[in-house]
Amino acid sequence: MQLIDSITDSTLVSKHSYYDSFEGIMSLLSDYKVEEGNDPADMYNLLELMGEGYFGKVIKCLNKETCEIVAVKEIKMCENVDQVVAKELYMLDKVSALDPDADNIIRFNKYFKTADGHHCMEFELLDLSVDKFMKRRQAKFSLNEIRSMAKDLLISLKGLQSVGVMHTDVKPDNIMYVDQKNKPFRVKLIDFGVAIPKEQAQVGKIMQPLGYRAPEVTLGLPLTEAVDMWSLGCCLLEWYLSAIPFPLPDGGLIEQAMYGNDYFVQEGSEWRLKGVSEYEQTTGVTPIMDWYPLEVFKDLKDVIQNCHQNRSGPDIEDRTFLDLLQKIKDSAIISMPTSINGISEGETSKNGRTANQQPSNVEVTTLLKPFPGCKVTTTAWQNPSGVRRRTT
Repeated sequence: MQLIDSITDSTLVSKHSYYDSFEGIMSLLSDYKVEEGNDPADMYNLLELMGEGYFGKVIKCLNKETCEIVAVKEIKMCENVDQVVAKELYMLDKVSALDPDADNIIRFNKYFKTADGHHCMEFELLDLSVDKFMKRRQAKFSLNEIRSMAKDLLISLKGLQSVGVMHTDVKPDNIMYVDQKNKPFRVKLIDFGVAIPKEQAQVGKIMQPLGYRAPEVTLGLPLTEAVDMWSLGCCLLEWYLSAIPFPLPDGGLIEQAMYGNDYFVQEGSEWRLKGVSEYEQTTGVTPIMDWYPLEVFKDLKDVIQNCHQNRSGPDIEDRTFLDLLQKIKDSAIISMPTSINGISEGETSKNGRTANQQPSNVEVTTLLKPFPGCKVTTTAWQNPSGVRRRTT
């Protein structure tokens, strides 16, 4: 691992005396000095801005020392930037116990600080995110494509579990193709900026993007690595349906809305729906708490059937996908083939294929069980006429 050499300029001794704690990393960062006339940024030719987000930007660069094309993440300057950087470096150090290729985790090369004080991290260069690919493609993924990506990501989550790390930000933006041209649908998990050690997962702690947030996070129940598995399940469903399962209005739309702040509150770059007390405090209005249950979709089979309204019954791929979701929490899925098998006579799908699988009626309470003893139900993502939603 090159990380400790790069951060200490090879002048400090063993890694474990400094780097086994968040406090140790903070100490290293405070002692880090850039020698005059020796700016590490000079080792790079900037080629292209790849993306920019709430915490910084990622630049495609040529490392002139290694002659490699790499991705350099520059952390945005803010009041607590040292803590932000130290937290991410601490998590990257824990993840370094994994094999970046075998465990499908982005390879972290080194950390450096520029002469003008910017914290930077060098990573291997990957292709593009699944989110960008979806927007360019404008078509749903096939079951085989989803199965291939699911297999890679389940290996990633299994690896993180083995080192006691919760990613907490699994979403299509943080899943990247390795080389879509030469290695189609081979993916890796990226961005450990908000990852946490499992032992620091406190009950009631709000984490994860809202559309991919596990029920136990929302309800304030005990947290485990299962929250990442829930997010992965949301990703798979989104890829299969070409629709976000639990969407919110676009942030820009909320900002333009005259009454947007009555109902939503911004946390960092994310917006969330206000709770009852927050709504009452903002507006002075006590919301009506009558609840008319939404039972539009009983289970995921109904959801998929509703999205495929031109079909008279479940397609073979639908049933196979539901079966995939049923088994997602089982590590046995990792050994599943990446093609659709089980074809037999007597049953034909709408696209002419046949299979011997029976229709799956997957209750959400048995899907991706995030925690024991809690019943979870879904609601439609479109409100039928005459049915009022509960104020939360």
